[in-house]
Amino acid sequence: MNDRDELKGMRHWPYQLTDYEAARVRDVLDNHTACSAWVILSRSYNGFVREAALRGLSDHVSAEALGVLFERLNDWVPQVREQAAQGLEKYLVPERADLLLRGLGGLLALTNKQRTDHGVTFARARALLRTGSIRRQVEEAFFGSTGKASRFLFGVLIEESVGRMALLESSVVHRDLTVRQLAVDACIGLPAIQALPLLERAMQSSGASVRVKALRVLLTRVEDPRAYLRAAMFDASAAMRCLVRWAASRWQLDCRQELLSRLVGPVPDSKREWLGLIGLAKELNESLADPMLARALMSSSASVRLQALQALGERGVTQQIEALGDSSDKVFSAAIALLRQQPWSRFEASLERLLNTHWYQLPEARRWLLLTLKPGWRQLEYLLLRHEQGRDESTYWLYQLARCCSTRSTLLDSSTPKMQRQDLQQRLQELEEAGALPRGSVSLLK
Repeated sequence: MNDRDELKGMRHWPYQLTDYEAARVRDVLDNHTACSAWVILSRSYNGFVREAALRGLSDHVSAEALGVLFERLNDWVPQVREQAAQGLEKYLVPERADLLLRGLGGLLALTNKQRTDHGVTFARARALLRTGSIRRQVEEAFFGSTGKASRFLFGVLIEESVGRMALLESSVVHRDLTVRQLAVDACIGLPAIQALPLLERAMQSSGASVRVKALRVLLTRVEDPRAYLRAAMFDASAAMRCLVRWAASRWQLDCRQELLSRLVGPVPDSKREWLGLIGLAKELNESLADPMLARALMSSSASVRLQALQALGERGVTQQIEALGDSSDKVFSAAIALLRQQPWSRFEASLERLLNTHWYQLPEARRWLLLTLKPGWRQLEYLLLRHEQGRDESTYWLYQLARCCSTRSTLLDSSTPKMQRQDLQQRLQELEEAGALPRGSVSLLK
């Protein structure tokens, strides 16, 4: 039946449709081309309409029509599923492989559908794509794909021995991370002379999980993997370095000695090199790396500065104070967190200078975080002193004092002597009684 006959038949279906459905069908048929009308009607709520639309689509071979067929293969009406399966037949031939490759998304979407068994459809599609005459088409589609499609096509292509090495050479650098992982796994069954170049290439992958997989395989394929371990010891990935430290003792490799040797070498010139060196120094808690870590704090990369600051830990109070002026909020927050672990007396004078010099230039959020590095009562003492010293800005500092009181219902401060706390409380009470602070401000300071 051609489009004209099918259209004519559908226009005379009102006895099978509700008034609304009949009006909807007529509107679609009158305002769209035949192929577009079939696509729209294939998603109708009425099963008779969907089935008829699939029959109409049988004369229109296109990627859009194929997508509709895949969609309707999981239809809740058996007759519609049967009609979709019939329509799919003309696509499961080598001459239409390009359309099947373009419509892989619809085919793979069926993996999550369980209304019926789609195993036969998958098997036939897979068998078609393994046909030697269309391998080049499949390879081209694979190289340009990502996600489920790329993994599916890799599985199809790797089943054939023809072109396997060329496939793996491309796959270890494929843009899909999982494909690169699968390619590394496939190297396990290859002779060492073929596998090693592929694994070495995988070791340069941007995906840490790929590099870890490649190193694990290398450890089983070479008699002396120390060269690989030395290189991976300074990898930017913590997982990679962890694997190296686990394997090092088996091959009599001293990680600390390797680190010390690296420290006398040139300064890293890339973010990845810095992160690898800093990461190993931190994991080994090596204080001899501190001069190099100090150099890292001058890096233009905020990630490098952050890692270096954390690697210095309690040894880096001076650097933590300097980092309070860092342009990166992450580095600034890390410095705050590290300083909180230190006795505040170690940086009291430096903090005081920073607040006095840059208070007005600092963003409000940073200003208050810096102030909270002081013990609770010392924060009030600082603001009170600024109020007393800055008579021309008295109103501003009184506002800051009121704000500080209102956010500190309990001051957990065991370092400020009791006499000093009482003195501060008395001075604040006098300001409250004079109307300079909101009533009840002092009562919040328990």
